[in-house]
Amino acid sequence: MLEHHKIILQRVSYDKNLFRKEIVKSFRWLKSYEIIELHQWLKKTYGRRHPEIIKDIFEFIAI
Repeated sequence: MLEHHKIILQRVSYDKNLFRKEIVKSFRWLKSYEIIELHQWLKKTYGRRHPEIIKDIFEFIAI
């Protein structure tokens, strides 16, 4: 499931609103350890492009 969400996020990364929406939506489907992996992947892959979105979404999650 994690790989599926990575593909979706790659496809919508051009639009900040869609990108944010899809990250939040992925939380419904992913297990807690997958959310941690997703966070690490997002920081590595999109940390320079969308740092504010990643920080805002994961700010209240204890990782």
